[in-house]
Amino acid sequence: MSHLLQDLPPGSLDYYRKQASFDWKRMKVFIDTEDGIKFQNNLYKKLQMHPEFLGNPLLQTLDEKRNKATQQALAYASIVKSLTNSEITTIKREDIILRTILQFNPSAAFKYPGIKRLFTSALQNQGTQRHHKFIQLAESGKIYGCFCMTEIGHGSDTKNLRTTVVYDKEKGEFVVNTPDFPAAKCWAGGLAELATHAIVYAQLYINRIHWGLHGFVVPIRNPETLLPYEGVILGDMGEKIGVNGADNGFLIFDKYRFPRENILNRFADVTPEGNYVTSATDLKNVRGAVLGALSIARVTVTAKSEFYGTKALTIAVRYAAVRKQFGPKDEEVSILEYQSMQYRLLPYLAAAYIIRFFSMYLDEVTQEFVKESKERNDPALARRGMEIHVISAGAKPVSGWTFRDAIQECREACGGYGYLKASRIGDIKNDQDSINTYEGENHVLIQQVSNWLLKVCSNVQNGNKISTHLKSADFLSNASKILKNKFNATSVVEVCKVENIIDTYQWLVCYLLRETKRKFDALKQSEGSFWARSNTQIFYCKNLSTAFVQHLFLQRMITVINRSPDANIRNVLLKLFSLYGLYNIEKFLPSLFGGGYVEKPEATNLVHEAVLTLCRDLKNDAVALIDAIAPPDFLLNSILGKSDGRVYQRLQIALIRSSSEASRLKWSSETVGKIVNPRNKL
Repeated sequence: MSHLLQDLPPGSLDYYRKQASFDWKRMKVFIDTEDGIKFQNNLYKKLQMHPEFLGNPLLQTLDEKRNKATQQALAYASIVKSLTNSEITTIKREDIILRTILQFNPSAAFKYPGIKRLFTSALQNQGTQRHHKFIQLAESGKIYGCFCMTEIGHGSDTKNLRTTVVYDKEKGEFVVNTPDFPAAKCWAGGLAELATHAIVYAQLYINRIHWGLHGFVVPIRNPETLLPYEGVILGDMGEKIGVNGADNGFLIFDKYRFPRENILNRFADVTPEGNYVTSATDLKNVRGAVLGALSIARVTVTAKSEFYGTKALTIAVRYAAVRKQFGPKDEEVSILEYQSMQYRLLPYLAAAYIIRFFSMYLDEVTQEFVKESKERNDPALARRGMEIHVISAGAKPVSGWTFRDAIQECREACGGYGYLKASRIGDIKNDQDSINTYEGENHVLIQQVSNWLLKVCSNVQNGNKISTHLKSADFLSNASKILKNKFNATSVVEVCKVENIIDTYQWLVCYLLRETKRKFDALKQSEGSFWARSNTQIFYCKNLSTAFVQHLFLQRMITVINRSPDANIRNVLLKLFSLYGLYNIEKFLPSLFGGGYVEKPEATNLVHEAVLTLCRDLKNDAVALIDAIAPPDFLLNSILGKSDGRVYQRLQIALIRSSSEASRLKWSSETVGKIVNPRNKL
């Protein structure tokens, strides 16, 4: 594989690399494929030669950050366009493209989809032939698109968005209006400075009849001057905690007119005469199809959390392998040898692998759904769209919360040096934090999963067998049988077995679903459906949805493990599977005991011992596992985590540079006399 992957530079990480039980290059090929790595290598080569990606200037002002991100996004789009590879799949190609730009500069990554993906995907997935002109203009760089769903006063509650679109039959135009400031569209990336067109979701009215939420492509700025059109008011959301190169803005319409043809009409349309037409027999099917098409963005967000987490884990694991402190005698040992460090980092390394494999799979099934949606529109497809929506609604928060915690642990594991900006973990932390809100607030999304599962539960109680396209909940048909099972492992080896972990998760989901349904039904009698749903979230719905999603992650990992032709890779992936499963099962022990699945207190010790044993067994593989998924050094850009392990040499350079820049205080004349003479007050 020397023609694909170069050997990593020798150095302080060699000890652990030599201890690895598998070949990291074979693992990388297994994950990314040979064609994927070829494409990746060409992309890296072009990035390192392009002037927009050379160096790392410290940008001070908001305008500088935005300008740099814009120029990098434009350059990146040009680079990607120049690369051709007939063998690599579109999904793998898109995964590499998004991962690379996000790990280099998240702000540029947010602007790149505006040029290439988010805007055009909405047009492709929900529009028809008559919208192709906008796609062509966006692809050629003549227009810049943004995506406007959220309003100042409404985010996840899309049903109650208040922007209105009224059809004017006399002029054959739509009139879009923002009734007040809380109805202003907000947070759209690219909206503050660049967007010429917006995908706008608004409540459609025809002859005073309300037809619900629909999407429209609306011109908002003159592409030649970037000045807003009359009737369009644009503003800036201001500086944020992170991702400040992205220009998030707000948008207000004052009875602004645009052509009738601009409605996204794959699922429903308005004729020139003002008739609402749809092929769906039930408007709920239209909503299901739309939700499924919109899920592609949330699927991407699930992957983005893993991108951030992998970058932070690369820094922390490599640092832990190099950093030495204390020891049994006079010899210091790497802090990766300590049980506490293994427990802090390695379960999250397992999560990085498992969620990466799952997000790639979810992207595949979503793309397949989108492709079929273009060819036909039927109830079965709408149900599949709803299932994809539910799965992505659960995967996004579980992934987001997992890597939020992982990045914080990585920061603390690197001690004070992790707090230095040059470590880059602080930037990763701030940038990833936005994921836990955009594309749906996490607690609202996780509730959508439990709402769907409660409907599934009702079907099971009515004697109906569950059979979905992705088979995400099919096992619930056997809930009554599953709930009779008991935890019967008597050793660490048995606890770690794939079938025992899956059995535990399936029992847990069935039990939590049963208890959630009981609680919901009881509260519904006294409080009504709305408050019953609200008041069953903690200890019920959230736990149910989380367990359901983690079970999906693990099920997919089994498929991946079985696909590997290399026994050593299968073995280490099995350990990652067991570590992820048991690390999370430990958090559910109260439910497992409370529901009677676990009857003997020794089970707790077995789970704890299994987690620690897996951490110990994976310790020597940790650096190689990171090497297989780590971004290259120029993307990582951290003094602590580069592939040669030269932490202290780079730390020395960074500290000397900082000291030289601050060698003489510009304001020393105003201060030094006051410090020397204590009688003076500062």
